[in-house]
Amino acid sequence: MNYFTQIALKFDVPDFDISSWRMAQVADIPDRARYKYTLWEKESAPPTPLHVYAVPDPFAKSLLLQLPRTVLDREVPGVFYMKMEKPHPNSTVPPHVDIGRRSAINVYIKCSQEITEFFEANEETKTLASQGAFVAKEGDAWLLNVSKPHAVRMSSTSLRSCISFSFRKLRFDELVGLLPAC
Repeated sequence: MNYFTQIALKFDVPDFDISSWRMAQVADIPDRARYKYTLWEKESAPPTPLHVYAVPDPFAKSLLLQLPRTVLDREVPGVFYMKMEKPHPNSTVPPHVDIGRRSAINVYIKCSQEITEFFEANEETKTLASQGAFVAKEGDAWLLNVSKPHAVRMSSTSLRSCISFSFRKLRFDELVGLLPAC
């Protein structure tokens, strides 16, 4: 399966205060090309805003040094802090693909039974077929093929957050061979 896998890395995420960090992106309106898959679904749940912050040095450097040298020799990823705040009891992050990166390693900081699901898209019939899902626990690290459609079904909690290493060049299948599997 070329969509997601848990990796056997444990990250020491230092305490931080994001109040002075630069916001890189806010995604909460499913009307861009990357959200075309949302329109294929018949969901009526309101979208969950996703706030992405660029992690500044020295925090980014301390996190990058925890990645294997074999990865860093091939590409130094961008380091971001992502948080999803649930504005409505039925909100969700609808199916989408990430723009500007091929793959990601997410290190979950706060989570509570949210389901991350990946799909194969059939462009001809405009349908999505589930290719599996996972539920991350706090402290877990997951390698994700964010070039494939994926969604997050929020739980009853009001906040989900993670550190995300964003790879622009390295594909999922390349990273699988460079990272320790669980």
